[in-house]
Amino acid sequence: MFAGIIPLPGMSMQQQVANVVLHHWPEPWSQRYFSQGYLFDDPTIERVTTSTEPFLWSELEESYRDQPFAKRIMGEAKEFKLGFGFTVPMLTLDGQSAGFSIASDRGELPPHFRGRLQLLAMYSFGRALSLADRPPTVKLTQREADVLQWIAEGKSDWEISKILHVSEHLVDKMARQIRVKFGAANRTQAVAQALRHRIIR
Repeated sequence: MFAGIIPLPGMSMQQQVANVVLHHWPEPWSQRYFSQGYLFDDPTIERVTTSTEPFLWSELEESYRDQPFAKRIMGEAKEFKLGFGFTVPMLTLDGQSAGFSIASDRGELPPHFRGRLQLLAMYSFGRALSLADRPPTVKLTQREADVLQWIAEGKSDWEISKILHVSEHLVDKMARQIRVKFGAANRTQAVAQALRHRIIR
């Protein structure tokens, strides 16, 4: 499951991540997706910004058949067991495009379930957005803030360990502590909250 407000073209990786509202994708896929700038070539994002009709990812295949980078993005998603997906485009109250996606390695979605899933997605997104707007009562140590800042920059645990002159194990341990403090399901969600509320920049 993944949901967020669609960033404007040219936004930095940190700004893109700050727009994430719900995030339960595999962490390695998210790191690759945002650090490689996949968002602006993702055919699902293009559809979200041009239509309000929910869609299966398989319904887009014709539209990106002649776009090698878009094909690559969708192909790599399958490597992370995100080959079958359903996305609900939405508009926020201030007119921003947003999307809510669910995905798995395989599946099927009978047509009569689409409307139900659309309603569920819209309710979940609205609820998550209202919760995300509440500032978290989180206090990070300076070292935790440093680790989170480098995670937001797209650095791996190994790279952060070299930058901060600590062990890779300690970086992973602090990343887990940070997730607990934010009540986040994963690192991307923790980073999104921290960026949104200017705990890091």
